[in-house]
Amino acid sequence: MVVDELTYFILTTLLTVVSATVLTLIRVFHGQRPCLDCWIAASYVQIAALLILLFLATPSNNSLFVVNSLFVASFLLIVAGHHNYLKRKLNRHFVSLVIVSYLILNLYSILFITDTVQRVSVFSAAIALCCFYCASLYFRYFLSNNKPALWLVIGLYIFLGTCLLLRIYFAWQQKTETPELLLAAPALLLLALFTANALQTYVFYFLMHWRQIIQLEQLANYDTTGAMRRNYFIELLEKLTRRAQFLGSEVALIFIDLDRFKLINDNYGHHNGDLALQHFAKIVSNNLRVGDIFGRFGGEEFVIALNNSNAQQAYALANRIRVQLNQQALVTSNGKIYMSASFGLACHRLEGDSAELIKQADLAMYQAKSQGGNKVMIYSAELNQQ
Repeated sequence: MVVDELTYFILTTLLTVVSATVLTLIRVFHGQRPCLDCWIAASYVQIAALLILLFLATPSNNSLFVVNSLFVASFLLIVAGHHNYLKRKLNRHFVSLVIVSYLILNLYSILFITDTVQRVSVFSAAIALCCFYCASLYFRYFLSNNKPALWLVIGLYIFLGTCLLLRIYFAWQQKTETPELLLAAPALLLLALFTANALQTYVFYFLMHWRQIIQLEQLANYDTTGAMRRNYFIELLEKLTRRAQFLGSEVALIFIDLDRFKLINDNYGHHNGDLALQHFAKIVSNNLRVGDIFGRFGGEEFVIALNNSNAQQAYALANRIRVQLNQQALVTSNGKIYMSASFGLACHRLEGDSAELIKQADLAMYQAKSQGGNKVMIYSAELNQQ
């Protein structure tokens, strides 16, 4: 069964108009957000491209160049929106290189390639690449946040990208001489593309509401420094230790207490004291890997759990944080604040539990503090006897 080209493009245009309307209403009721603005702009760019195709019975080379460029531009806007949503920086030089490269390739295919199959293949491959890139963005985010709901987004973009590659495959298999842009693609494949495009709007809607859920979860499980609250940290630490026991690996715990922090509050004020805590938390976060967890036990006490790390690796990390904390002063209206901290670390092997690991790291931290602070101490059994 072959789908009529005009019918397909009319339905796709109507769907895109509905999508743009829904996204615009979300913006009206939820306020301006950079990611949402990118997705709305992408929808309107797609509408412009589809209208050009609908009103031109036989598209010229110039119009095909414009249409293809508009479609690819819409997907680049979608990619930019996802970058904004995930708060990941977009390399502008790389994006500029991609845009220029595609425009050159598109212009070449329009001017020098007369075969419709090859033209559509270039276009479909570019869109598929954008889809797989979006899927990889959310997969990397999933690895660091472990939110199963993200598979809805990952799955959609993998599905859409795969459909586009199948479109290329079927086009080359049939190799028809038809000038139609659908290239007599199977109806089921076109239905899949149509459905994926429809679902994309609901994914945008889902992401906006999911962000609100995540923000509520952040308030419940994280404090103002960005570190996990004590109960949430212990819950995740227990999971890490159980996994380490099962795999026969190690978990290292670093217990940290900021030295003479009361003096910072007394000399610089509590507001600057809060900024100092956030400054310390930022230094720690910049040194952590995906899979490591960082929590606050109260006051100026913090903990780090390092997945699959031994004592030497944990010591190197703790010492790096210690040095950076000494060197990177917090600049305030009352002057610069230099900080130091005492670090105690312990490792979980096959024996013991998370509570014992915390106790051991705490003992090592107090040993470092008793020696004047600004030190890293590794737990040993002798500390229990002191």
